Amino acid sequence: MNQTLKKRLTWAAWIWMVFMLMPAFQRSQVYTIGLDSSWAIALKMAVEQNLHFGQDFIFTYGSLGFLNTGYLPEGINYQLITFLFYLLVQVGFIVLIVKIIKGFESKLIPLLLVGLLFFPYRFISDVSFSLLMLQIGFLYLFLKEKKAYSLVVVSVITIIAFFVKLNLSLIMLIIWFGSLVFFATKHYLSVRLSIGLLALTVVLLFALAQILHTDLMIYLVSGVKLIDGYIDAQATMTDIQGERIVWVASALMILVALFLWTIWEYLQQTAPKLNNLSDKLYVIFLIAIALFLSYKQAFASMSSFNLYGFFLFFPAAMALLLLFESSAKLKLRIIVVILCSFLFRNTLHWYWSDHTVKGYLFSVFPKSKSDLKNWRNKKSVSDGIMTFVGSSPVMKFFTNSFEKEKIDFSQDEKNKRALPAYAKEYLKKGSVDILPWEISYLAINQLNYNPRPIIQTYQAYSGYLDSLNAQKYQSPTAPDYLLYQELPYREQYFFWDEGQTKLSILKGYDVKDSLYVKQDEKSVDSLLVMEKRKVQTTSFTEKAISSKTIKTFETMDLPSTSNILFVKWNVEYSLMGKLLRIAFQPPYLYANFTYSDGQKERFRVVPSVLKGGVIANKRVRNNLEAFTFFNTNGKNNVSIKSIKFETPYPWGFDSNCTVEVKEVIF
Repeated sequence: MNQTLKKRLTWAAWIWMVFMLMPAFQRSQVYTIGLDSSWAIALKMAVEQNLHFGQDFIFTYGSLGFLNTGYLPEGINYQLITFLFYLLVQVGFIVLIVKIIKGFESKLIPLLLVGLLFFPYRFISDVSFSLLMLQIGFLYLFLKEKKAYSLVVVSVITIIAFFVKLNLSLIMLIIWFGSLVFFATKHYLSVRLSIGLLALTVVLLFALAQILHTDLMIYLVSGVKLIDGYIDAQATMTDIQGERIVWVASALMILVALFLWTIWEYLQQTAPKLNNLSDKLYVIFLIAIALFLSYKQAFASMSSFNLYGFFLFFPAAMALLLLFESSAKLKLRIIVVILCSFLFRNTLHWYWSDHTVKGYLFSVFPKSKSDLKNWRNKKSVSDGIMTFVGSSPVMKFFTNSFEKEKIDFSQDEKNKRALPAYAKEYLKKGSVDILPWEISYLAINQLNYNPRPIIQTYQAYSGYLDSLNAQKYQSPTAPDYLLYQELPYREQYFFWDEGQTKLSILKGYDVKDSLYVKQDEKSVDSLLVMEKRKVQTTSFTEKAISSKTIKTFETMDLPSTSNILFVKWNVEYSLMGKLLRIAFQPPYLYANFTYSDGQKERFRVVPSVLKGGVIANKRVRNNLEAFTFFNTNGKNNVSIKSIKFETPYPWGFDSNCTVEVKEVIF
């Protein structure tokens, strides 16, 4: 290859690299209905209403969470913040990649690798994990170069991440504070400077908390509860079953083997910039923790979509090893890991895209096959290729940031959420919350959103979180109206979530109305409207019936009563169950219900919800049964006579559990 051609190819590769690192401004142009978009919209509404995060609004995403959703709060300030934030992320990655490329004699290979790492959809689109990668990368830069600017970047990234997504940022805070201690003990930093950086981080966290309306202590405590409960309540495998899980496990084992193979070579080589074994172990620890967090993200709620994200981040984390002066042998091993990850990722992409070239080109981000079919039919082949190459040109990054176009729902989705005019008239006179999650009803009808702290029912994973919502509905700031739906959620008996909150509703609200909203020619969506009583005339007393230890998997007969039974089961994981919970997913627990009318049903139940307490003896599976429950305090609902827990993994739970039974009398 002559020098002229080589230079041209290198320049082309540089342009390609920059193009892949400059995605379109992270902003959605259209709202959508559904569970995930509901919390994203609620997050935007909470910021616009100046709600206090940690007190009025508790979620795994914080007051800067909109940086990851694309649903920007209204106002030029938020657009400017978002624009500058993404510019920081882009420049940060470019700095890291330029540093990596300097270690290669030939620039073509690393530049092409960058194309693979960030291809076929934008790695940077997941802001929280991108910030983690940036944090680790700049910690590595400091370890290599001992230049203070790297630590300044790390401190800024860590502080911003704390207000974007709490669960991952807690790990990032631990990494940052632990790294300062490590650098001080190694004399890479003076003790005084380490303490100063630590103090500065804490001071800035408190200062930003004031500016961003965040109550730090409640935000932290509630966030930890949310994170812990997520592991139990959200563990599922949606489209990865049978032989597919064998393929996934095989791919994972290959990647783990390649990781160990690469790390072994890294430990063997002599790196001039690293002083001793402890430096290398520090490097390996940070890569390992990043990979484990990415793995837990993908496997806690296991689906093709989440696995795609794991295969996206795995090679990027491994590539950070190239920041250090590495042997040709190590570089080769890292390239093999990246290529294997790329192969697995695109095999999954091919499977998801219905096994056609056109489907693959049109699904730059994995889509469900039904959506993909409609999407392909609306686009030409050239549009599909542009989707594959990049959803928009580089300049769109700058132009999109200050667009005047207002984000809104499509007309079809507005029609599916349009409440009757008479209902909108009285609902607009007060504040409104909705259970379990469909915030689009409030946004489309422009109602005054007054949320309970845990904004979606399925996230009130514990008695503590449930109690926060119950307190809200008994407080002077309780919403004037509640919209309520009893919706199916995975395999779970969904009525058991928010047990204390439902008792608060019975105490403070009356059923006012039933609303029906046409979805299409064949289906209608229904909601209950509950209105807060002007005067608290209803109260209840709790009468303890029993507290005892029983066999976890024996049948428990419930006392016969027309009143409500509030029951707490302290079901604990065994040691093996706890280890499985950390390494993969917790063992699943099911409950067999026998009803007073002779029918039987089986549901999945969540141990952390059982510990917080549930309304155990009333059958509520749909809106009709919910109407009966809230209208009659449960007296006219079919009763649950007995409950028997079972599991495919009996070794995953303690053989005994304690049970507390209380009768709630209105």
